[in-house]
Amino acid sequence: MKKKIAVIGLLLLTFSCQKPDNTINYVLDNFTNGAVLRTISSSGEYNYYAPNESIFNLTIEEHDIKKGALMQNVEVFLSFNKGTEINFKTLSPSEFQTGPTGLPRTDLAISLAEATSQLGISSNQYSGGDTIGIRLKLNLTDGRSFSTDDVTGSLTGSYFKSPYEYSKIIKCIPLGAIAGIYTIKMVDSYGDGWNGAAVSVTVDGVKQTFTVSEDQGATNTEVVTIPEGASTMSFEFSKGDWDSEVSYTIDFTKLDGSGAQLAISDGPSPAVGEKTLSICQ
Repeated sequence: MKKKIAVIGLLLLTFSCQKPDNTINYVLDNFTNGAVLRTISSSGEYNYYAPNESIFNLTIEEHDIKKGALMQNVEVFLSFNKGTEINFKTLSPSEFQTGPTGLPRTDLAISLAEATSQLGISSNQYSGGDTIGIRLKLNLTDGRSFSTDDVTGSLTGSYFKSPYEYSKIIKCIPLGAIAGIYTIKMVDSYGDGWNGAAVSVTVDGVKQTFTVSEDQGATNTEVVTIPEGASTMSFEFSKGDWDSEVSYTIDFTKLDGSGAQLAISDGPSPAVGEKTLSICQ
């Protein structure tokens, strides 16, 4: 019995002395001679209708064993739909400031207008669904470089969040009224109407409200035509008693019936309030 207890105690001691498989130890064991660009924050969407105001904002932090002293520069590359890359700019160490962790940080802002201009793409050459790729390459003073090919699972996790690459899908979020035909298809999965829920459409201050009545049961389809010259439009969902049964889509076509596309799909349990449509012309 004593011999068994001794063996168990030895096993417990052995396992308790092993380092846990976590990010910190992984970095200490594997990156003492390497470097990482940590993503501190990233935000911003690209909107087809507002190329100058659509800005991707990125804050990065450089990690190396000399606390930033090994950094030579960071190159920023752009691509369109995963095509040929161009060098957008090169960030020098002087553009970094010492952050709260004692390591160098910098901010990078790229508007959709800047990106497409540098890529040589005019506004009629891209649309919603196209992608702007942003790739970073960290160059060190000893001649080594780090980028997307050097990324592992631990580096893209919750702490470092360092993919070196960011894909921004161009969206088509209307800034005002877009003339066209809007077909609202409403569904109630139980078949007893929307129980007070509704979709409202307001064009230049005139509001129309649509629902599925109890008599209609499971479905209702309504069509709203927004004419040329309209200034403002908004779409809104208001809740009912059984929203878990409620869903709807809004399809868009131009006034001549061309350009058919899905502007929004929501539900079951649609989000309450004003809706953001995606309409690419």
